Amino acid sequence: MEEVFKQSPDKMTYDEVEIIFLKNNKNVLDTLEELWMLDNKSVKNIGIDDSKWNNIRGICDSFDYEMQNKLKGHKK
Repeated sequence: MEEVFKQSPDKMTYDEVEIIFLKNNKNVLDTLEELWMLDNKSVKNIGIDDSKWNNIRGICDSFDYEMQNKLKGHKK
């Protein structure tokens, strides 16, 4: 809820944002869409580049795997 409030229009109170947030079953995207009176079609066109995310995730996973191996080697 705090993050939604940070992204809400300046003139809205915390209580107003919370009412809309709860009305939208705590769905952040639906709440922001309503707060900013956005057209649903324009919001759906905002996408995430999956290949970029998969690349980042792969790099993080390889670091995690490497760190686990290093830690196992030091536990004797």
